[in-house]
Amino acid sequence: MDEPIHPVQLEALKRATPAQKLEMTAALYAAGIQLRMAGLRMTHADWGDEQLEYEARRSLRHAGT
Repeated sequence: MDEPIHPVQLEALKRATPAQKLEMTAALYAAGIQLRMAGLRMTHADWGDEQLEYEARRSLRHAGT
């Protein structure tokens, strides 16, 4: 994913406070968890929400390795 950042996005990031940047990162992580849970639910319909969330978080933790 080597898409260049749009100048409007870059300017918004430059103006954001560290707290705002942290909040954006947390929101993206939460969205990633929900998306991964949805994908896992399609292949593991018998899993409960707790197991889905556990596996989603585990897979995202290890995504870069």
